[in-house]
Amino acid sequence: MRSLLAAFLLFSASSSFAGVITYDFTRLVLGDESEQTSLLGQITFDENETQFNMNTWLSFFFQLEFDGVTYDIMEEDIAEFAISDLDDGVFGDDSSEGFEFFIEDSSVPYEFTISSGLAGLGQTDTCVFFENGDRCAGGLFQLVKTGGANKGSTQVSEPASFTAAMLILFAFISVKKRKQ
Repeated sequence: MRSLLAAFLLFSASSSFAGVITYDFTRLVLGDESEQTSLLGQITFDENETQFNMNTWLSFFFQLEFDGVTYDIMEEDIAEFAISDLDDGVFGDDSSEGFEFFIEDSSVPYEFTISSGLAGLGQTDTCVFFENGDRCAGGLFQLVKTGGANKGSTQVSEPASFTAAMLILFAFISVKKRKQ
């Protein structure tokens, strides 16, 4: 029983924690406020990540509100999403940085193209293009960064190492052999 307890303590002690960094894209009002059009978003990366792109983010969330209807933007809606530098507090101001989304919804008779930044049609603006025109914000997203080692990171428990798992298995086998 002592070896089982020792293995459990070792397992508990060997768990490590990884921080995550979340980048909140500020809510942008596109066009006239009375048209109820806005766009917001959020992406999250592991704080140890060095490559910031679609393949390395942990989570992705964007939402368009257009004439009172809310559309969730999924990863399959992304035509382009280029990240140059997320630490400068502005998204879309660096060379090729920005995104372009295409939203197709059967409840409306047209499709949306949403673009922001230098990678999209908006260049230095964020716009929603649709069948009857466009609505633009007149600017780019500001980023609010939360988490990370120096910013009170959100701690996510990672699985214990293979060695600790093997020690627990060894402890169970030892206890069974002693009983026989």
